[in-house]
Amino acid sequence: MSETVKSPSEEAAETPSLVDRVYGHLLEKIISGAIRYGDTISIKKVAAELSVSSMPVREAVKRLEFEGVVTIKPRSACRVRVPSRRMILEVYELREALEGYAVMHRGAADTGTIARLRGIVEQMRRLSEETSPDVREKRAIELDRLFHEEIVSLAGNQLLNSFSRQLSLHVNMTLMHEKTYHALEDQWPEMHAKIVDSLEQDPAGAVALLREQFARATELWKENGAGRYHPAPAAADGGARVNGQLPQNL
Repeated sequence: MSETVKSPSEEAAETPSLVDRVYGHLLEKIISGAIRYGDTISIKKVAAELSVSSMPVREAVKRLEFEGVVTIKPRSACRVRVPSRRMILEVYELREALEGYAVMHRGAADTGTIARLRGIVEQMRRLSEETSPDVREKRAIELDRLFHEEIVSLAGNQLLNSFSRQLSLHVNMTLMHEKTYHALEDQWPEMHAKIVDSLEQDPAGAVALLREQFARATELWKENGAGRYHPAPAAADGGARVNGQLPQNL
């Protein structure tokens, strides 16, 4: 069989540009919480870390600005925008809708996703063995992010996956758990286990459990007086502080 020859334009379309690479890098850092809302992004540091010039970093940051994720001021720092209370609650609503849709439109033979979800639940259960509260919380947030990404992937819809990541970019799991994790920590593994158990036999029941989880988390946000996610005042050295810590710039 002869090899298919691709045109230069087709090859270019399949090869991520430097800007795409930098954008994806920053996207993952924000979604994972490694870069926090209110943090300053250093163009020079990002360029050095990725071994690229400052130009693709600036272009990637401009894309984030266009999407409303960062703010850029002339001769000033690029800072990750802090979401409002309204945005946080709206993201809860949208995530509930997206995940409910994904469950009800899941593929008939999606055993791989179910197996991965069960594996994530088992890791959640084993977190009780971790003695460090900080490590336990950080790992729990990461596992919860992976769990809900797998739920969204059930629909096999790339646009749905992309939109879900955009929501996580504006309001990530680290922020969503800020007011809810400690109140739900003991219930966390079994809440997720019930969802997985219902997926195969009772999708509507799984959707109801997801709605219950989101409703509980939303109420906790409201009960804890989440007006806005406030970074602490700027540090003496000019860097922004978030929750009393220096920003985790790249």
